Amino acid sequence: GALITDAEIDTVSKYVANGMAGAGAEVFAGACAACHGADGEGMDFVAPNVASFDSKLVTNVLNHGKKGVIGKMPAFERLNAKQKEAVGAYITDISK
Repeated sequence: GALITDAEIDTVSKYVANGMAGAGAEVFAGACAACHGADGEGMDFVAPNVASFDSKLVTNVLNHGKKGVIGKMPAFERLNAKQKEAVGAYITDISK
């Protein structure tokens, strides 16, 4: 099953496009922050710090998923290329 619905993807895309403002913060918080933290810095034994990832790496993980020592990050086929870039840009920007 999908971890994020088409409607949520649309909401998050608009949120990212609006410079992290408006509706969508709670969707990001629910879909990504649950494992990676609101600040993207990860949690021990749950998920890695993605705040230090670059856009290209984030997009690659969203495209292909990633098997790690502590579990598997699923691929997000439902996100289009632009949405994956937006997630990558957001993650690389939130730690600055």
